[in-house]
Amino acid sequence: QTSRDTCQSRACAADAHELPVASSPRLEVTDCKGASTMSFFANLFNFGQSGGSGDNSSPSRSSRASAAPGPSYNFERLQQLYDRLSRFRESDLDKGGEGDALIETVRQITEALIWGEQHNSQFFDFFCEKSIFSDLVRVLGLRRAPKKVKLQLLQTLSMLIQNIRRQTSVYYILSNNHVNRLMSTQMDFEDEEVLAYYITLMKSLAMRLDSETIKFFFIQHPEPTFPLYIEACKFFSHKDNMVRATVRTITLQVYRLEDQQMRRFVLRHAAESYFAQLAHHLRDLWLRLDAAAASAADEDDLSAVQRENELQQDLQIYLSDVFELGIAELNEVLADRLLNGALLPVLLAGVAGASGPRPAPGAGGAARALAPHVALFLIRQVLDTFHSPVLLEPLASSLLWPAVPAALAYVLPFPEANAGGNSPTVVDGEADFVSNPLRDSFLAALR
Repeated sequence: QTSRDTCQSRACAADAHELPVASSPRLEVTDCKGASTMSFFANLFNFGQSGGSGDNSSPSRSSRASAAPGPSYNFERLQQLYDRLSRFRESDLDKGGEGDALIETVRQITEALIWGEQHNSQFFDFFCEKSIFSDLVRVLGLRRAPKKVKLQLLQTLSMLIQNIRRQTSVYYILSNNHVNRLMSTQMDFEDEEVLAYYITLMKSLAMRLDSETIKFFFIQHPEPTFPLYIEACKFFSHKDNMVRATVRTITLQVYRLEDQQMRRFVLRHAAESYFAQLAHHLRDLWLRLDAAAASAADEDDLSAVQRENELQQDLQIYLSDVFELGIAELNEVLADRLLNGALLPVLLAGVAGASGPRPAPGAGGAARALAPHVALFLIRQVLDTFHSPVLLEPLASSLLWPAVPAALAYVLPFPEANAGGNSPTVVDGEADFVSNPLRDSFLAALR
């Protein structure tokens, strides 16, 4: 059994792992044609150039490289690049080489803006005045734009969001609904490289999310919407661990924010879809673990069992992290979805089958119950991982109380009488309580 600490370490490591996006000023897309060109910064600011022989190891080169260089790239050049970008239309893609030219234009604009934001405010003021961010989002949304153009734009947008420092620059990037149009842009997410850059962009935006900037992400009119959160939730069960880790980071950051109107929206979305999807995904992971354990015959099979166990345990830890935020309304909804979507119909159904034969595949809904030993293993994990009373009290009551409230008994997977169990009966003097045959099955499974 993998411990909770081990899983937390694995989750943290996954969250810390960087998806493929450049972290240096050099912006470069891997699938562009031809060999990599010399860094634009070298030409842009004459880094290390001298009037001598050009010996790269000369002291004069080192001393000048360490000082803030005077840019040879002037403001007029930035204007020229902007004019080229603003005139670009989708039909231009039919011309040979236009995709490569666009990539180079975007790259040069971005590198100049990142430098200018930190050294010359005139550059970024021009960026804001001309709504260049809007042009970048527009080109990203062109249906005919080739993959290499989209990758460059996703990388560019991530770089801008990660590197800007001035508060006014941050507010501009996030304003005018740019972020929400960006998140709603349709792309080919079946392409793993496109998805990796998109998820990295999401994570960059989430790093800017706080109580002050939430007004840029959560839109209330004409209808409430929260594209960053909604689009992230769509990838909650993605096969790639880094994608899942990013989704969990974003959602936890959203839940921590104390904005009442945003929280009402998130709570409604969680109640209507997201938390139910998480519960059903956890149920499916448990069934996969059960199937892997049932068919395990050699070391390779045991490795498969371990992988399935790690997947479901990672999800349990994420769900526990949501509970640990201590948001009562959110916890009540999550507990209800987990109990009714996973714990009662699958986990406790495995315990209920301990007192009788396990149904054969195809014997109806009961066929989705777990093997008793797998159910006990998972119950132990649940009790170790979760600490929220709103989830654990109904679970413990279902397993240990001789009599349970009739409302709870209605949803419990009681053993069938013809399988050796006892049907629940009303407790004398307690019309609201019925006997709990599930308790006998649980105790029998422990023996």
